[in-house]
Amino acid sequence: MTTFSLLCVHETNEDGTVNGTWMQDHIGTLASATKAANDTEAANSNKILVAVVSKVGGACPDYGLKKNLKRLA
Repeated sequence: MTTFSLLCVHETNEDGTVNGTWMQDHIGTLASATKAANDTEAANSNKILVAVVSKVGGACPDYGLKKNLKRLA
């Protein structure tokens, strides 16, 4: 099991990296994190884009803009 972060995407860069705001961490597989991201988009009427990235931040949530993160899913 690995910890991933779900990011609300504000912008996708030309190189495929994303800029956005941390939403929540997810402990599991990449497949389960991807499902959580898709479910979050659906719960928000697909009005937001959610990316799965490697875990960001530390123990406390940080809602500052994260830049140039590699999108895993």
